[in-house]
Amino acid sequence: MSFIKKLKEFLSKYLFNTKWRCLSCGREIFDGGYLCDDCKKDLPLNDGNICDRCGRKTIQSQMACTTCKQGVQNFNKARSSFDYQKPVRQFIQKLKFYNKRFYAEVLAEYLAITYFKNMFAPDVITYVPMTEKAKRKRGYNQSEMLAKELSKRVNVEVVDCLVKIKETKRQAKLNKAQRMKNLQGAFRVVDRKLVKNKRVLLVDDVLTTGTTVNTVSEKLLKAGATSVDVITVASVASKEGY
Repeated sequence: MSFIKKLKEFLSKYLFNTKWRCLSCGREIFDGGYLCDDCKKDLPLNDGNICDRCGRKTIQSQMACTTCKQGVQNFNKARSSFDYQKPVRQFIQKLKFYNKRFYAEVLAEYLAITYFKNMFAPDVITYVPMTEKAKRKRGYNQSEMLAKELSKRVNVEVVDCLVKIKETKRQAKLNKAQRMKNLQGAFRVVDRKLVKNKRVLLVDDVLTTGTTVNTVSEKLLKAGATSVDVITVASVASKEGY
C-alpha cells in the first residue's frame, strides 16, 4: 500500500471521523454513534398522531387527513421517520445541497427503524429520480443514496426503473393545481420488468404534500406494480393539523 493511500486512510479514520462529534451540537461522543444522548432526545420523531394514508403528523390519528381527502392516493401508505423540523431539516439540507453524503448513512438508520416498525414487505425498493442535468450538477441523487443505504439494512434490492425527463419547479411553492401541472409528464418507468407484479417501496427525502410520490406511484402501478408504499426521512405536517 502506498504512503499516500495509508495517509488518506489514517486521516479518514482518526481526524475526519464524523462519529467523534455530535452532528447536531458538536459535542464529543465516544459511543460510535452520530448524536449525543441529549440531541437524540430532541429529535422530532414522527411517532405520535398521524394520517393513516400519508403518514404526516396530525392533531389526532385519522384515516385520511384533509390533503388525502382531496384526491386519489395511488400509494398504499406513506410513512416518515421525522417531522420536518430542526435538526433533521438541517441534516437533509446538508445532504442535498452541501455534499455531506455521509448524512445518507445517518438518516438511513432511522429509515430502517421506520421500515420495520411499519412492517413493510416490498419485493423491491426504488426512489424518486432527478433529471440527468440536475444529478450532474449536484453530483448525486440524495434519494438514491438513501434508498441504497436502506437496502443494506433491510436486505431488499434497489432497482433503477424510473427516470425524470423534464425539470420541474419546487413543489412547496405551488398550489394543488400548479403542483399537478408541474409534474405532468415528468416521470417515466424505463424498465417495466423490474416492477411488474411486485410490491414496490418508494424512497424520497421529504414528503411535503405527497404530490410527487403520488405521481410516481401512479407510473409504477401503470407499469404493473401490484402495490406501492412510500418511506421518507421526514414529512411536513399540514398547516391545518388535520
